[in-house]
Amino acid sequence: MYVKNPGLNYVAANGGVNLNLDNAVSQLVRGAGLRLSDTFYFTPQAPSFVAPGTGSQVSEAFVRGIQAARANSFTNAGSAIGSYNLSPRVDLQATYMHQRIHFGTAFVSPTTGRFFNTTFQTATAGPQLKISPLDTLALTYRYQKTDFSQGSGGGFHTHGGTTGWTRVFTPTLKANVEAGMTVIEPSERVQYLGTASVEGKLQNTDASLSYSRGVYPSIFISGLPLLSQVVTATVSHRLTALLTGTVNGNYAKNESVPAGSLAYESYWVTVGLNYTVSRILNASLSYTNSEYKSHFLGQSARFDRNMVMVMLTAEWN
Repeated sequence: MYVKNPGLNYVAANGGVNLNLDNAVSQLVRGAGLRLSDTFYFTPQAPSFVAPGTGSQVSEAFVRGIQAARANSFTNAGSAIGSYNLSPRVDLQATYMHQRIHFGTAFVSPTTGRFFNTTFQTATAGPQLKISPLDTLALTYRYQKTDFSQGSGGGFHTHGGTTGWTRVFTPTLKANVEAGMTVIEPSERVQYLGTASVEGKLQNTDASLSYSRGVYPSIFISGLPLLSQVVTATVSHRLTALLTGTVNGNYAKNESVPAGSLAYESYWVTVGLNYTVSRILNASLSYTNSEYKSHFLGQSARFDRNMVMVMLTAEWN
């Protein structure tokens, strides 16, 4: 069967720029550093997860397992990371990230759901302590502010703190754990935050497993804060010098705060092959199976999706 629908053609674009100004800044203030980045992503359907190795510029705040209806979207994320080496064992770091998603033409009826142009800002600051050659402790204050488009609520903001620990067990095995809490304003509700990850590298195989729990904005159906939990596992194996196979799995659960009015649940499994055609060109083939569930004010919806993708990626460094 062959289907051609010009009104639903899928053409997407992404790009970004990264500036490492550490050397320039350190000449002005010894021990200081600064890194800037900006990325953009345009697509006729915002993704729910990001497949590994795609080079996607999608902002993490808007990729939490929620598959919204089809609509043109433009995402922009800019960040600044400043650091200062206080001593051989202590670094101070501050970050600011400005993320924005804007929706254009929607390819669904108004009753299916509503999109919200959303701005999500994050500022963090705190010390990083090298407590041993293999262990690093991080204390971080985090402030986040969300603004929704007109008519979808005034938004919300959160503030809180986390404590993180990173351990390098071997040159090929690393783990990270971070935990804390945040207060959601103006509702003054407290939520726990947490991340955990482990990464391992063998001779021809790389594997990673991660979990994250945080408060993020809902961009579809209803503009409100979501308690978002995402689990991701990835295994890649180099079959030959030029060919790599990858398996990636994701599971996400998002619930409104307070709970009860809105909920999402989803999974995504991708199997793919990546072939290095030349120094700047890669070709990939992948198959994805995914399922999405949503619940809003007593009404539930569910759908699944099977997708085959062929992609060519050119990169100049």
